[in-house]
Amino acid sequence: MSGSSMRLITLLITLSLCLFITELKAEKITVYTYQNAPFAEQTDNNHRGMIIEIVAELFTRAELDYEVVFNPLKRGLTMTARSPNVCVLPIERTQQRESDFVWVGPVLISRYGLFSDTKNSIPLVTLHDAREYSIGTFLGSGISEYLVSFSHEVQLTSADNLNLKKLQKGRIDLWAAELITAKSIMMQTNIRLGEPELIYHTSLRAMACNKGLEKVKHRALMDGLKSMYQDGFMQKINTAYGVSL
Repeated sequence: MSGSSMRLITLLITLSLCLFITELKAEKITVYTYQNAPFAEQTDNNHRGMIIEIVAELFTRAELDYEVVFNPLKRGLTMTARSPNVCVLPIERTQQRESDFVWVGPVLISRYGLFSDTKNSIPLVTLHDAREYSIGTFLGSGISEYLVSFSHEVQLTSADNLNLKKLQKGRIDLWAAELITAKSIMMQTNIRLGEPELIYHTSLRAMACNKGLEKVKHRALMDGLKSMYQDGFMQKINTAYGVSL
């Protein structure tokens, strides 16, 4: 075979590979998130919040098509585990979940505290002090697994804002919440609990994707996120929402 023939074959293979990658990247990725103000909110058909802005920037840099769908966290995790081209965020990377998904992160730094009702303050010095109390959190949250791993009594709701009402009615003793989310829920409901009794955990949250996500898409998302940290985008947006990197 002549040299020109070999170059032609190589060119055709390269073009075919490029077309294949382009077709793969053109398939839309569904991104599940959940009501978690101020990080992600859905009002009518409008989506807003820090996570919504991060996802928009991330998929633009990765040159991938996507759509954001709001669902309760537990359902989002289930759908992501079952279906290709599906991701969910923000998710805490626990040991139990680690091998169930492929990950893009970190996308969010979260600090968690335990809040008590103002009528029934429960001073705490360590997390161990809370073992005799019932603690409210929500389905699918990694923090529930964290607390259960230390043998705490945990009660789960479908949405985090429901825990505030349960706390006021005395159905739980403490509310385990991400600090900025808790502040936003208290502002929306005009219920003021003040400062948490204890800040006990800091975690890095990420986007979990179905294990069948093509490597070219995963790499594009990882590269996009890396560039967002390198050029200061993540620093800027975290500062805008009151989060320290």
